[in-house]
Amino acid sequence: MSAPARLLALRLQGFKSFAERTVVEFGPGISAVVGPNGSGKSNLADALRWSLGEQGRALRSRKSEDVIFAGSEKRKALGMADVTLVLDNTDGLLPVDFSVLELGRRLYRSGENDYLLNKQRIRLRDLVDLLDGAHLADNAFLFIGQGMVDQALALRPEERRPLFEEVAGVRRHERRRRKAEDQLAESETNLARVEDIVAELRPQARRLAAQAEQQSTRMSAGEELASALLAAAHVRWHEAAGVAASAGARVARERAEADRAMADLQAAEEAASAVAAEMGARAATEREHLATHETARGLVTELRLREARLAGDLEAIGRDRARLQSERETAEASLAVQRRGLAVPVPARDHDLDASVAEAERLLAEANGELASLRAATRARGEEAAALRRAETARQAEAETARRRLADLARRLETEQAAATEVTRRRSELEGRLAGARAALEGATSAGSSAAAARERARADAAERDARRGTAQDRAAASGAALAAQAARLATVEARIREDEERGIARAAKRRGGRRLDEELDVEPGLRAAVEAALDELTRAYVVDEAAATSLAGERGMLVVKERAGAATGASTGAAASGDAATRRFLERAAVAGATPLADAIRRDPSGSVGRILARTLVAADLATALTLQPHLPAGWTIAVRDGSAVVGELTIRLGRGDAPLERRAEADRLRAEVARLRTESEAAAADAVTADAAATAGRTALESATAEEARATADRRRAEEAERAAARELEAVVREAGWHAAQMERLAADVERAREAVAAHDSAGLWSATDAAEASDGVPADPVGPDATNEAAALGTWERRAADLRDRRDRLAAEQSAADAARREVEARRARAEATVAMDEERIVRAEHDALTLTEREDRIAEERRTLSAELSAATEREERAAAVLADVRAADTAARERLATAERAASHARERLRAADDRLRTADRSDLEARLGRDALREQLLVELAGMGELG
Repeated sequence: MSAPARLLALRLQGFKSFAERTVVEFGPGISAVVGPNGSGKSNLADALRWSLGEQGRALRSRKSEDVIFAGSEKRKALGMADVTLVLDNTDGLLPVDFSVLELGRRLYRSGENDYLLNKQRIRLRDLVDLLDGAHLADNAFLFIGQGMVDQALALRPEERRPLFEEVAGVRRHERRRRKAEDQLAESETNLARVEDIVAELRPQARRLAAQAEQQSTRMSAGEELASALLAAAHVRWHEAAGVAASAGARVARERAEADRAMADLQAAEEAASAVAAEMGARAATEREHLATHETARGLVTELRLREARLAGDLEAIGRDRARLQSERETAEASLAVQRRGLAVPVPARDHDLDASVAEAERLLAEANGELASLRAATRARGEEAAALRRAETARQAEAETARRRLADLARRLETEQAAATEVTRRRSELEGRLAGARAALEGATSAGSSAAAARERARADAAERDARRGTAQDRAAASGAALAAQAARLATVEARIREDEERGIARAAKRRGGRRLDEELDVEPGLRAAVEAALDELTRAYVVDEAAATSLAGERGMLVVKERAGAATGASTGAAASGDAATRRFLERAAVAGATPLADAIRRDPSGSVGRILARTLVAADLATALTLQPHLPAGWTIAVRDGSAVVGELTIRLGRGDAPLERRAEADRLRAEVARLRTESEAAAADAVTADAAATAGRTALESATAEEARATADRRRAEEAERAAARELEAVVREAGWHAAQMERLAADVERAREAVAAHDSAGLWSATDAAEASDGVPADPVGPDATNEAAALGTWERRAADLRDRRDRLAAEQSAADAARREVEARRARAEATVAMDEERIVRAEHDALTLTEREDRIAEERRTLSAELSAATEREERAAAVLADVRAADTAARERLATAERAASHARERLRAADDRLRTADRSDLEARLGRDALREQLLVELAGMGELG
């Protein structure tokens, strides 16, 4: 939390560029004024300097009227500059009885200058004295300008001394000393002038005395006058000498008190400077640890960002793998469809059919030629017989060709059947391999799932152990910070106790066997404040014997004589209670009002002194009850309020709580117990943190083992998937090959059947031709018309039938050839399209497999990098946590140092107030001493003048 602001507001009107009335308010913490060049930032600093009495050395002006707004194109010049500074004086920094101070300054163009304190006019000297009490007057380092820090760092040691004296507040006392010396020099000058005047007046006094002596006529009257003058001068001289002696003693006493206050102030300021130096060194250490912590935190953040980026890369790889798997499945489905299309066999070009068509064309041409020959009837019957023989030869050749084609098709059919049998065997083997690969894949998938589950369990266990380790480390750090804070508070309280035990009369009393009055004193906690208020300064008193008390006469402090405290506390209390009737009536009235003897709050009093001191002290619930009992207080009795805020005497009321040594000692005891408890808790928390760290390390090792096992299972699963896909591809190829062989067998079987039909047709045609030829050769007449006509008619009929058969055969074979060509072209087109698609699908599958393998390798690299990064992140987190713990300890120590600095500053402020009061009293004593000496000298001169006026008698 920021400290409350000392500077509350700054009000300006007519000062330099601030023509309008402007109010700048300041809050807690650091206030910054930001703006471009020429916006008036420096004018605010000039206004602060000007309001504190600056006379123009640092106001960037040649004459005083330059600070008044000189006008602009749209505004006329003003006749007055007014700046008011509002300060918070709640803690009494400035020695005036106001919680809020308004320091103002006005300057008119006529040259008049007014200084205001809460709107009341004061002198510049009064303002300077007021600011000097708060180290704000003539302080060259109150405003740090640009370059002053570099200049201060570049100073030589002898030049840097005024800087430290200014910061330590010594220059202020030097200025006051020089001022006092100047005043003393001026007083001595005035005294010399007075002595000169007296020396000048002394001859005149002598002349006047001579004239008085000449004019005196009665010797007795002169003697009486001289005796009276001497008697009066004797009395007045002794009075003046007594006053001068008391003033001198007072001056010596106040000077000694001022010296003691100065020594206390220097000690307090040295302690504050030491604490400030320690805090400066600790601030450097804190900056180093803060830089280390920030570096560790930045590294942790960077590693976490890298881990998040790797996690994103893994997710992207998963999405890419799913995309590749989808593309591969699509390509495999398309490949299966196209391969089924490729399984359809392409009809081979039937060369036999082509030869048959060509042969049929040739035979048809020959038959047509024969018919032409027969029809021309120009041939002989021998030629007809030769034609019949040639026809028979042609039929036999055709039948032989058909039988050869049938044998060739039968042989090809047997070869295809053997190949189909081999393909079937290979298909059975590959189906077995595929079943084994699928079983291995299922096992690898199950093992991968188990390894992933084990890795997740190890990750959860490692995360839980890390969380327990973080909790244990946080608890250890919190315990350490609390222990450091409480230890610092204990050190502060113990230092204050030691300071109380070592200052004043403490050391001298201890050397003579004395002991603190409140040492081993046990008081009821609820009445401890009332006991402290009643004892007041006696809480720091020391119990010594009478001889030691005599030897401590030159010291300053409170003592309790051991011999006087020998009587029992109960006896003293009883004596007080069994006093006169008025005391008994008072005690009865006090009991009715709820007031009880304060001595009853003492549980343990080894010296017996506190009980006797509090024997005549009562404790009341509040001040109102004490005031109702005050009119009835017997002599020597007091009433303390339970909360220690007031102590009521017969005529006086002491308000406000003073120092609390008893509370401080009780606080020290409580803090010691708390520190012991926190130390035990801190050690236990540190042991728990070590155990949790070991458990977290073991969990991290188990997680790394589980991650490695998962990686091995994943690699096995991928190898099984590759084996299964390879077996599936080989089986699919064998299935396509088997389908192709089956189609070929069907086609060959159909060709064999057609060839058998052709052979059978040729056999039947050959049988008919042989019968016809036999009839022709035997001379059996076919027609009764005549042998020539009959033979010619038979030959002509035979060739016409043969030509018709050949024409039908040619047309049928041509139609079959056209249909086969069309079917083959269609199948070849489909096959070409299917082959192109298969090539593209296979290329897509290969590319997908290559991309999948690349993704797998990248995933393995990322997983390995992530495992390494996890170890680095864990180590960086540990370093960051250790740096945070060290930084917390340093800050706790810094908090304790701040408390000690605040204590030292309060002590310095108290000593400063004492010194200020002592200075005031010393000035008053010096003035009284000077007045006494001047009065004594004036009395002497007056007596001399009076005696000189009496002539010889005088």
